[in-house]
Amino acid sequence: MNRGLSGRRALVTGGSAGIGFATADRLAAEGVNLALVARSEDRLSAACTQIAETHGVDVVHIVADLSQPNEPGRVVEHAAEALGGLDILVNNAGSSPFGSLEAVSDSDWMSSIDLKLMGYVRCTRAAFGIMKDGGGGVIVNVVGMAGRSASPAYVLGSLNAALLHFTKSVAELGGPHGIRVMAVNPGLTTTDRMEEAIEVWAEDAGMTNEEFRTAYLDERVPLRRFTTPEDVAEAIAYLCSDTAAPVTGSAIDLDGASSSGVF
Repeated sequence: MNRGLSGRRALVTGGSAGIGFATADRLAAEGVNLALVARSEDRLSAACTQIAETHGVDVVHIVADLSQPNEPGRVVEHAAEALGGLDILVNNAGSSPFGSLEAVSDSDWMSSIDLKLMGYVRCTRAAFGIMKDGGGGVIVNVVGMAGRSASPAYVLGSLNAALLHFTKSVAELGGPHGIRVMAVNPGLTTTDRMEEAIEVWAEDAGMTNEEFRTAYLDERVPLRRFTTPEDVAEAIAYLCSDTAAPVTGSAIDLDGASSSGVF
């Protein structure tokens, strides 16, 4: 489906794999020129080459660790200069370790805050000024269902709740300047991170990974399917398009109704 995004300029963080790569690929299919950010130069370079050759768009690769305070500003400035402006920011870089209060260390907390929370905050702050001067833009935060539904097995999901609050706050600030800000909340998504989660949770439950996977789908996901990176990418492409012009300050949940009682 063509969403009329051709010629727009997007920065996608965590763009070398998983949801970030799928999002970049989907936007490129629309004719969006891209800057992709990740920490691994080899994987990032390969991702950029694949997308550019497949879709014929400009793709800039920027190697950076967004947990470092000065890096988000540098990355956003580099992307805007290379692309000639910035219309879209997709905050996707960073994930937090799974585990309970008793299992998660202070170091885990601080590294997650620096990357997942402050990485999003700092990239958004840097992009906000550029979009404001340019007459508008779109910011999409890839957050997660843990921001809506707490679990003792994922105490660091509390950072997702902070990001949902942040999304709404910045949306209200950006509205008068034509800046729309939204979130997407994937449930368990078929990435390497999902396999890490299943391994932790299966061990806690005294089950094999495959037993846990089957039980989770049967007992927790009414739709009986996991979310895919492509599912998330399609939702992001919609939010970035003019089709979603009235949408800001809200989140799309992509969890197959696995979060009971959440609406």
